[in-house]
Amino acid sequence: MKQVTLRTLLSAAALLLVAAPATAQQTVRIMTSPSGSGPYNAFAAIQTHMEQFSKTLRLKVEETSGFNFNVKAMATQPNRHKDTLFGSGSVLDWAAKTGLAPFYLKPLPNAEDFRIVAVLGLSYNVWVTLNPEIRTPSDFVGRRVGIGLLTQNEWGMHQRMLLDGWKLTPKLTSLDTLGTSPNIEALLDGRTDVGTLFGVTSADGKHTVVSGPHRQIEASNRDWRYVQVPAEMTEEYNKKTGAPFRIVKYEPNVLPNQPDPLVTFGDLLLLEAHVSFPEELAAELIRVMVKNYDKIAQYNAFTKAWTPATLAYGASENPDAFHPGSLRAFRELGLMETAVR
Repeated sequence: MKQVTLRTLLSAAALLLVAAPATAQQTVRIMTSPSGSGPYNAFAAIQTHMEQFSKTLRLKVEETSGFNFNVKAMATQPNRHKDTLFGSGSVLDWAAKTGLAPFYLKPLPNAEDFRIVAVLGLSYNVWVTLNPEIRTPSDFVGRRVGIGLLTQNEWGMHQRMLLDGWKLTPKLTSLDTLGTSPNIEALLDGRTDVGTLFGVTSADGKHTVVSGPHRQIEASNRDWRYVQVPAEMTEEYNKKTGAPFRIVKYEPNVLPNQPDPLVTFGDLLLLEAHVSFPEELAAELIRVMVKNYDKIAQYNAFTKAWTPATLAYGASENPDAFHPGSLRAFRELGLMETAVR
């Protein structure tokens, strides 16, 4: 009887070992931007290699019409709060939480509960022109200005905000919301007088990444130039509205075709989540991005700006703005100056 019982127990134990499930995998959706854009291509490249990077985390990158679209969609779809990350920005985040016409007539519901998962770069927005008489935005009066879509914060929303704040919008011949590459194509074809571009720099300033449309105008062999945005113009707007636009200053030759110092504006490019997004999923994504930075930076040029210090930029000084899972990972990885939880 004892022999049978022992044999039975051993057989049962063997069955349990065979039937034990592998480590559970969870898929996180990331709402980014139009296909072909820097953030979309970057996360799509990471998605392809996630089996190498993590046993538990998988990504599903979703194309959208822009970060402004993402924030509005996430505010109105609470069913996605626990499984979706989304591209955003510091100025966009402020506008959604504050309310800024014509984009947000009142504070956006749920926006107060959005938290930063990672900083994806210190962005720059620049206007470009073929006309040597256009030196600053004050010279846009009577001109045709082309920008990206208003569903995009870095390409369209920022530009419209500032032009409205400076009271220049009604003085333009036209403000054409064309899209990323189409706005540069219109400039090169002579259908507009001013175009817009965007890119990011790492927190240490060592990596500055330009967008595809920037390479497009660079390859045009045309006599184009950057429009200077005096710091006082950006400061005036921030003081009047409370917006957190950054004043961006580049020494010569940081950007293509930039022989002179450049002053313009920008913000922080963000990956965000609702505060209810699972902490462990946010922490695991940060671990993946930090520990595999060298590999990821080889897969996609845009991710060169995603250095560990960039991902955690501002977390030590303003931890309340960050997701608890990210803070945990930053602390584990030695990216926080002090423990914050």
